[in-house]
Amino acid sequence: MGIHEEAHPRGDVRNVRTSTKVIRVGAVVPAGLAGSFVAVIGPGFLPDAGLVLAFLGTLVVSLVLACGRLEAPATRLFGFARGLSPGQHAVLEPTLALVEKLGLAPGRVLVRLTDTDGLPATPIGRDTVIVEPWLVQNLYQRRLVTADAATAIGHAVASQRMGPYRFDLVARLWAFPRTLVFITIRQIARIFSWVPAGELAWHLRIVMGVIAVYQGFQTGGNPTLGVATGVLVAISYIAPAADRRWRAVVERDADRILAQRGLSEPLIQFVRWRLGAASMERAHRIRAAAATKALTSQRVDAARADQAFRGLGRAAHDGSNGMLCSTPRLAARIEQTCERTR
Repeated sequence: MGIHEEAHPRGDVRNVRTSTKVIRVGAVVPAGLAGSFVAVIGPGFLPDAGLVLAFLGTLVVSLVLACGRLEAPATRLFGFARGLSPGQHAVLEPTLALVEKLGLAPGRVLVRLTDTDGLPATPIGRDTVIVEPWLVQNLYQRRLVTADAATAIGHAVASQRMGPYRFDLVARLWAFPRTLVFITIRQIARIFSWVPAGELAWHLRIVMGVIAVYQGFQTGGNPTLGVATGVLVAISYIAPAADRRWRAVVERDADRILAQRGLSEPLIQFVRWRLGAASMERAHRIRAAAATKALTSQRVDAARADQAFRGLGRAAHDGSNGMLCSTPRLAARIEQTCERTR
């Protein structure tokens, strides 16, 4: 079994991908609806014809992105990223060579404009990975080694392959208005983080949604606006929950792929650093995946050795009939086979 082969049957892979597709739909559809709602409310000053043109334009761009076109500028826009500078590319060159050797090379690598609290490398689109600036800086300052950076980028590529990421940019396009609102609210929350009970008010937003729906059906109220507000509040709960579930499924399978590629130890170190004591179960799964890979490799090597010895036995039998030149040559071949299988 080669280094790039997977330990489970292909049917399991198809089942995993099917489950991730279902969960992913549950995450992106509510986010897309919320983004469409924000887009309609935001540019409300436009005439009806302007809203129709904006919708048709978004639909055309969605079709173009679904066909794999304009991915380079779209990943920069939606990922708030840019291309690598010559210095950054030189720093990442050994890392990219390693992930290519392991069969986990990304098609394109970008660097985010500003550091975030997210993962050091994030997949976007069909074959693009965005790395955080601090990852490149720490790699340059030798606070991280090549295996650490390769683990981060390789995990992003493995997640991308288990996806599905074919329509990732389309989903981001429809959810982009909601993303902008979310970023704005998050920045405002950071500025006013000193306000007491601010986080509690956000967690109790469902109460505001119920009140909005109730007022919409009162005398003088607007039922459409009330229902839309309630749906938007409900989506603020449903979309993140579905997204977390999808990411957990993809993360588990990406961990398995990296463990099979021989990056289990750097991955466990990263998980411990990021999650602390909460990483116990995930680290156990990674070790189990690495052990399963090692056991499978040993069984394959044993089967190959057994096949080789059987072939040598047949050769020895033929040699006794005069087809083998000498017994010492047979002994040498047996010795070489033993050395290869140790």
